[in-house]
Amino acid sequence: MGSDYNTDQKKKQTRIDKDSKYVKARNVADIQKLLRIPEFRRFIWRLLSDAGLFRSSFTQNAMTMSFSEGQRDIGLAALDDLNEADINAFAQIQREYISEQKSKEALEQKETEKDNARP
Repeated sequence: MGSDYNTDQKKKQTRIDKDSKYVKARNVADIQKLLRIPEFRRFIWRLLSDAGLFRSSFTQNAMTMSFSEGQRDIGLAALDDLNEADINAFAQIQREYISEQKSKEALEQKETEKDNARP
């Protein structure tokens, strides 16, 4: 009976491993497809930012820090998925964000100069 149990367990584990690999491959393919969409890349940047990936989660309050670390862990998992789908995606998303910020600053500068030039 012990031998049958071990065989059944191995079969179940093999099926679980196969299913897990399928789901992982599907998720990677989904992210690769979504990365072609600029709106998705902006969404991912916002998600990583909101998760606190780009700031320290340290605080004197242990509960607040635990909450922040939980958010950050979600961001790290998203970044891991992103890197698995395309190792260059984060750099592209970061460049696009910086470019957008520079364009915004240039537009604000123009508006300020225009406002200052009025009599």
